[in-house]
Amino acid sequence: MKIALVGPGIIEIPPKGWGAVESLIWDYATELGELGHEGTIINTPDRTQIIRELSEEQYDFIHVHYDVFYDIMDYIWATQPDAKLAISSHYPYIDQPDRHPHDGYDKIYKWLIENDKYYNFCISYKDYETYKKDNAPLNKLLVCPNGAQHRDYNFEEKPSKPDKTIYLGKIEPRKRQYVYQAIPDIEFVGHYTNTTSFDKDAKSYLGEWSHQHKLQHVTDYGNMLLLSDGENGTPLVIKEALISGLGVVVSKYAAHDLDKSLPFVTVIPDDKWNDIEYVEQELKKNREISITMRKEIRQYGIDNFSWQKLVKTYVENIEGME
Repeated sequence: MKIALVGPGIIEIPPKGWGAVESLIWDYATELGELGHEGTIINTPDRTQIIRELSEEQYDFIHVHYDVFYDIMDYIWATQPDAKLAISSHYPYIDQPDRHPHDGYDKIYKWLIENDKYYNFCISYKDYETYKKDNAPLNKLLVCPNGAQHRDYNFEEKPSKPDKTIYLGKIEPRKRQYVYQAIPDIEFVGHYTNTTSFDKDAKSYLGEWSHQHKLQHVTDYGNMLLLSDGENGTPLVIKEALISGLGVVVSKYAAHDLDKSLPFVTVIPDDKWNDIEYVEQELKKNREISITMRKEIRQYGIDNFSWQKLVKTYVENIEGME
């Protein structure tokens, strides 16, 4: 199949540093190629250019990975009436409707649940259930979780920093890194945005890693922390951590697709998020368990979140579209 993947056009693809959506689009294209399909990436914020580039080729399937572009779906269809067409939302608060008006998402969400013409590829079961609850057409909803490239990530059975936790991600209010800077065992990595009280001059902040550095050094740590207040399914960094052999300590929002019964998965209750002593204790307990289970953790990550498995399901979903 010839498949077009439409990105937001905000960051280059593949990204040099942060950019989860951009990373997954690149991974989709790469893995589709491995299966003998042709994945073309169109990555521009210019709606007219998107339509023009799509009109230059005939595609079997077009996947728009930016819900803000919902308003050009009809124009895309007009240039490609024979192609199958889907859109995905990567908005982290789909299941928190009180946030929608504040973020300007209410109009987008209204379109997503009323749309009965194009497929909505949900990137988590949590989002699927949210759309379903609000009476979105079930015949247009498909679940297509995102994965991680297990072949790219370095894995060391014995971490070089077994007593350290990594908090990896863009420094922003949603990920709440600023709350946990008082915990001495955490090292913070990610693109800094001046939107919180996070101290970028602290020794625990290691700056933003390149993509290649991340591939090599996530495995150095005993575990990963992510206590965000909203996520669109299990975040890419959590899948990367598991594939690198790290246990995870997460909020319920970052644990939607995880097996919470596993000893290396710790979910911090909402009412304990700001209890620094409690979080510190849970991090330590999780590290002590996780460093003894590195192979098992990595295998769990590969079995559940490897792109090689998930892209095959993705292709099956496309082939099953009416």
